[in-house]
Amino acid sequence: MAPLTPRSYRPALAAALIFSTAATASFVNTSPLIASSRSSRSSRNVDNGYAGLKWTLGESFIPELVVGFRHANVGSNGETYGGDISFSFRVWGGLQPGQIRLKYFNGADYLQGEVGGGYDFKNGFFVGLGGKAPFSSVGLDYQFSGPVPLVPYFMLDSIGQYRKPAVNFRITCPLPGQHYNPVTGLCGGII
Repeated sequence: MAPLTPRSYRPALAAALIFSTAATASFVNTSPLIASSRSSRSSRNVDNGYAGLKWTLGESFIPELVVGFRHANVGSNGETYGGDISFSFRVWGGLQPGQIRLKYFNGADYLQGEVGGGYDFKNGFFVGLGGKAPFSSVGLDYQFSGPVPLVPYFMLDSIGQYRKPAVNFRITCPLPGQHYNPVTGLCGGII
């Protein structure tokens, strides 16, 4: 048998180093770090054409027809704001123009406050406050030159509750070399 020299130790040393590294490595499962910040919230724009029936209290029981367009920005936390333009007309006794109205609204995805104004073809300019819930709204107009200055109204329309977009989450694993597994909900990997 040949004597062992420092050169003959190299393959045995390399094999021992490889096996000892594999023996110290392990498979580790940890919980992921989930982050959501105010800046990571998402929002989306929603444009709706709509139709409705509007009853003005103190006037006829027959409603006016309303057609309009509503632009809303809806955040993932439910914050909702935007603008609305509508035109109403009377159909009883012949087609007659009613009002043209511009509104700004702000609130939650299910309830918004409104402020606006416009022109009533019968009574002149007006300003108003109101509230919008799914498929309905109420309001109070102040008419500058009408026979009665305060005019309340109620409206049924075709706009329901706004849907919130999903929140943007960032999922990271706490240890280097780990990967997130969406099936188990854990971070795993050989470290």
